[in-house]
Amino acid sequence: MATRKHILLISLLMLGVFTLSACVGARMGVSWPAVGLIDLYGETHIALAYNNDVVILSPSNGAPARLTNPLNGEVMRDNENNPRTWILRGSDNDGSQFFSVPIRLDDETVLVADNNRRLLKVDSVVVDVQRSYPLADKVLTNVLLAGDTLYVPFQNGGLSAISLEDFQEKWTLPTGAGVWAQPLLVNDMLIVPSIDHFLYSVDHSTGQVRWSLDLGGAVASTPLLANGRLYVGSFDKSFFEISLDGEILNEYATQNWVWGSPAIDENGIIYLADLSGYVHALDSESGLRERWSAQVAERGIRAGPLVYGERVILASRDGKVYWLDKRDGQLINAREIDNRPELLGDMMLLQPSENLNINEPLLLVSSVDGARLLIAFGVDGRQAWVYPR
Repeated sequence: MATRKHILLISLLMLGVFTLSACVGARMGVSWPAVGLIDLYGETHIALAYNNDVVILSPSNGAPARLTNPLNGEVMRDNENNPRTWILRGSDNDGSQFFSVPIRLDDETVLVADNNRRLLKVDSVVVDVQRSYPLADKVLTNVLLAGDTLYVPFQNGGLSAISLEDFQEKWTLPTGAGVWAQPLLVNDMLIVPSIDHFLYSVDHSTGQVRWSLDLGGAVASTPLLANGRLYVGSFDKSFFEISLDGEILNEYATQNWVWGSPAIDENGIIYLADLSGYVHALDSESGLRERWSAQVAERGIRAGPLVYGERVILASRDGKVYWLDKRDGQLINAREIDNRPELLGDMMLLQPSENLNINEPLLLVSSVDGARLLIAFGVDGRQAWVYPR
């Protein structure tokens, strides 16, 4: 009974905190933007999925990627001679909502899971849905592609392994509540976090459960794999070091729920944040011994931290991005986003490359404010561009 109450509390929190009043009336966004990378047109682009749209953006300036004719390389234009851009609109596809980034199949095709229980096969040249395949439930997080199999986590519980050959279900994993984080593939094991308090290890080809571990509270993030061990937090105000055999090796008590995935540096120091605005630095080689712990943000930190050089970077529900000295947790810099929207989605750090067409590292931070859906910073905190929906 306690478990049911806990799950109900989480559901109410999601609806209470993340309900959005959008122009589509009673529609609700119950998540945050998903950000990833995708290769299209011979270059690497940013993929952004949130609520009613999926958009492909240029890393250099945050503008939607222009559609080009594959035969002559010319930019496609609409009836008013405006350049056509890569945007998949839910309003054109039975009111779809999207919280999972698209997955590239080939030069002309991507797959997108929607929150309407469908897997959409999209012609990426003209951004048109070719076909849809039914799913068992809604999808609230990123799908994992590994080899010829899609591993699809479901909002209300369970996970399905789907063949890319015929889009038929290979096997299913039932869980007692939703799977709100992307699973992790470790060799031949699929590690699945669940809101039902359990972390599951299953055979990736058969779905047979090898072990399941009760972590006392909901597990809402993808575990970190480092040094042959798993690191993950739970809503039991705890953080765990777990062997690949499913044994809890060490445990650390946090101030509040741990929602985001941790980060680790080259010295084996793990950084994690909790929903009381605390950041913790733990030594993975000394049984999760605390190096430092500090309350940084005015509100909770849902997103996992990033480590860059000597800095730890955090994005908080208080609408600020923080740069800390990773040695002692001292504040170095803080940037307040205009209107201070909640920063809930996981950040992404892009390194300079020709494929990305950027000359310096970029930090991507998403918000639930449509006017500032994705913000790019230099690693020093200087704002580079903003993408508004």
